[in-house]
Amino acid sequence: MKKVSVGVICADLNPDDLGGAEVHIVEVVRELAERGHKVHLFVGNEIRAKMLFESENVEVHSVKYKKRKNLNSLAFIRAAVKQIPRYGEKLDLLHAKQVYPQAVVGAKLKRKMGLPLYVTVQNPLAYKEELVLKGVMKLLTPFLWVLGGACKRALRAADICGCVSEYSEKNAVKMGAKKTVRVPNGIDLSRFEFYSGKRNRFEIVTTSTLIPRNGIDTLVEAMPGVLGEYPSAKLKIAGEGPMEAQLRARVKQLKIAKNVDFLGTLRHSEIPELVREAHVYCRPSRFEGFGVSFIEAMALGTPVVTCPVGGIVDFVTDGETGMLVPPDDAKDLSRAIRFVFEHEEATMAIVKKARDLVEERYEWKRIAGLVENAYEKILSKGV
Repeated sequence: MKKVSVGVICADLNPDDLGGAEVHIVEVVRELAERGHKVHLFVGNEIRAKMLFESENVEVHSVKYKKRKNLNSLAFIRAAVKQIPRYGEKLDLLHAKQVYPQAVVGAKLKRKMGLPLYVTVQNPLAYKEELVLKGVMKLLTPFLWVLGGACKRALRAADICGCVSEYSEKNAVKMGAKKTVRVPNGIDLSRFEFYSGKRNRFEIVTTSTLIPRNGIDTLVEAMPGVLGEYPSAKLKIAGEGPMEAQLRARVKQLKIAKNVDFLGTLRHSEIPELVREAHVYCRPSRFEGFGVSFIEAMALGTPVVTCPVGGIVDFVTDGETGMLVPPDDAKDLSRAIRFVFEHEEATMAIVKKARDLVEERYEWKRIAGLVENAYEKILSKGV
């Protein structure tokens, strides 16, 4: 396709704390720039995102806004709608990193600037599934329908929605998306090489924000059942979040503190080594738009134990590419973890199939090509 200039609405992008949605946009931007496209990346106050890009085809612009506790997204929307139009003459189209708040900004700018809009849809229900309000802010919970309405309008405004999973696509369509394509998350296979060496026996690792939807409380509840058979087993929890105090208290109540390490938030560059050396990667999610952490573990050859929810079922088939248990079932989770410990031959067959699947579907060059195809359809009015 011809070279284009795209404005990517990203919001805050901290190089030291990249989640799945952030990695997606960073890798896609890198690939697009390598193909000769010009990318104007609109981030929040944190301008260190520049260090993530070497190409001269990427320009990082800061959207300045005043941060307010629990209201940062609303503040970003207001500021971005005012500031991004300054670059209008340089842009051919807009690309929103995800539905909220980025696509809400994108929908407003589409009307204001007359530019087409592509939206990456991670989890369109994240505005309510991932929001944790504390103290007096809990009073805002009944007003989540306002955020839902804004998300629906944004999805309806998009020319094309690139959905990372079947789950994301179904929910996007329910919320009003008119045109969807499947554009999954991916990984840099050169950084996540298959590892068949010695692992730390009986070590379980999880990497996630400590919020209810990730089910880390279920994993903690499963640990006594694991320790009953394997008293030297260790659980390493990488991540922070509003549930941390609750989880630490429960670990203490269960008298398993010596077997559980809270590692805090790690840099994305530190994740491969942590997961590579573990015996099991486990995140018993209650909801999941996609879950790039799972395919990272699969690429490394670390067995995955999780739940058949959301986008996970796109790549984890029970007994073939991982182990699946029902959400909120600590007993089944404990059994699945012990199975991995006890059945080395069966587990090796699973991890080899998992790696093959990742190589086939989730490499960034392929994914950037899907985004490029969507841009071409939008700009040729073939949507």
